[in-house]
Amino acid sequence: MSASNLITIPQPRLEIAGPDLWRIVASVAGTEVFFESRVPLSPRPEVLVCTFLLPAMSLHANLEVSGPLDAGFLENLAFVRKRAKEWWPELSAGEVRAPVTAAAPPGPDSGVFYTGGVDSSYVLQQLHPRLRYAVFVEGFDIPLEDVDRLRRARESLGATTAECGVEFVVVRTNLRAHPLFKLVRWGTNHIGALAAIAHALGSHVHTMYVAASDVPPPWGSAPDLDAAWSSESVRIENFSAELSRLQRVASIARWERLRGRLRVCLALKTRELNCGTCEKCIRTRMQLFVTGAPHGLDSFRTGPSLRSAIGSLYSVSHEVEGQWREVAAALRDRRLLKQVERALAGREQPLWRRGLRRLRRVATRTLGEVTRPRTTAEQTRQ
Repeated sequence: MSASNLITIPQPRLEIAGPDLWRIVASVAGTEVFFESRVPLSPRPEVLVCTFLLPAMSLHANLEVSGPLDAGFLENLAFVRKRAKEWWPELSAGEVRAPVTAAAPPGPDSGVFYTGGVDSSYVLQQLHPRLRYAVFVEGFDIPLEDVDRLRRARESLGATTAECGVEFVVVRTNLRAHPLFKLVRWGTNHIGALAAIAHALGSHVHTMYVAASDVPPPWGSAPDLDAAWSSESVRIENFSAELSRLQRVASIARWERLRGRLRVCLALKTRELNCGTCEKCIRTRMQLFVTGAPHGLDSFRTGPSLRSAIGSLYSVSHEVEGQWREVAAALRDRRLLKQVERALAGREQPLWRRGLRRLRRVATRTLGEVTRPRTTAEQTRQ
């Protein structure tokens, strides 16, 4: 390796940030990154290597790691690099140089990364008798500064895991704000980020389950690629890849422990867990509809009716087209089927219809303001 194309990965340090609050901290490429939790963390170099390998490859750079890594982990990384170059030709280099050490003892338990979405809820439903931990990462899909939304997510997720007898663990990180990490899109590097959390929990877990994705390659998650982020002591296992998203939805559609707590929305448009109107919300509502849960497990409390919502969807991305075609094949409602076929074809609605829907939304919001009970402060101002 030449010095000109090296990114140095330091040995992360462990700090006690407060009562029962452990924090892993390191400075990488001039910017500090941290991971913290009320569960004791392990400052293993794998945490940073998983995080920054693909971003380094985006700069055609290699990694020089100060801390030791086990031989199995280094061998696995060779597969990650090979697959990354095949799927994303703009990535190159990524050779990892580090002292080699014996593997750390594996932790005693297993866990799942849990967001409250369809896929991770299916894993929790199927595996909870043998899981010790359900791990939610703050700072991944909900920004750290969105304090209220994070609080409500913790309450909802913690209630579901408690009913399953699984310990709810929160890990906080500023990783997604790191300039180097942001060089690679989330859809490409999200499993590397999750694997970093798994290694940080390495003294507790021998296996962390990752919910399988329905997104076709090139995508950051696939069974063999997910497994390649493992070390000899911490295994990353992709679960339920043999099932389609609709099959997983069918399994959780009548799961009472999830009622009112399914969380799929990434739009951050509302105080509720789901906005009900973004593409992912509409897609999930349709999947629940065709699998026998027409009210969406009571988890979509805002937004228009399903028929109106699907009418506002003009197209779908290639990444989720397969899921929409699966919905179309299961639909028996001809009007809804026509709307789904229109979205799949990428045909926008006529201008007059879009204008009418926009007017209806404005009228609905205005009526809501008129009929909304006034707060005490508003009454006082009057």
